[in-house]
Amino acid sequence: MNNEKILLEHDSRPGTTYENCLIYGGVSGCLNEMVNMNEAADHSAKCVKFRGKFQEADAVNKNKRSYPYDVLNLNVRRLEEAVKNGGLIGELDHPTDSVLHFLNASHRITKLWWENKVLMGEGVILNTPSGKVLRSLINDGVRIGISSRGVGSGKVNENGILVIGESYKLITFDIVADPSTHEAFQEKVVSAKENIENIEIAVNSVSKNENSGIHTVNKQMLLACLEGIVQSETKKAIRKI
Repeated sequence: MNNEKILLEHDSRPGTTYENCLIYGGVSGCLNEMVNMNEAADHSAKCVKFRGKFQEADAVNKNKRSYPYDVLNLNVRRLEEAVKNGGLIGELDHPTDSVLHFLNASHRITKLWWENKVLMGEGVILNTPSGKVLRSLINDGVRIGISSRGVGSGKVNENGILVIGESYKLITFDIVADPSTHEAFQEKVVSAKENIENIEIAVNSVSKNENSGIHTVNKQMLLACLEGIVQSETKKAIRKI
């Protein structure tokens, strides 16, 4: 049984120290892109990936905590092997301990990298019960955030900010409803392919209902919409070149 104390709020008095605490939030980042991809060899299963800002070094989060770059970078390097071997999983909501629980696993972290002092990450939603719940929440437009979970110590500085110490051990990143970083929510990106599929569904629906006289839709409007999507995606592709 773990003996870590969960640190939800800290005393703002300078010099106050905390030891062996389970720390949530960090400066956890935003799932600012949600990409639907099909990784199965037989194209039978759809795989939902996400990538974006996971955490930020030397910044102050909503919980008034700051994580030095050297501390975070050491942890990122330590987790490289787990990421490479597919063993870094996250859970749907923070658990009450530092253990990785397969029963509540919702996603797997597949990549971590730095962009200046911003820790970027990439992951995939698992086909587990919790993963299916997460996928449903995203598909229904629920705002989703990602938040770090780790164990360590910290000391409050003269500004009332808890600076995380060198003993900090990053465990993983969990999915949460209210992460501690500003702009820490995902935005689902709808691809041109998905838009085309939606239009095809609409056209098929019109065809099925034309004889009943209940639904009347202008197919030319649908085609014009499709043309606009193609033009928009073409412009985006040109800008990336």
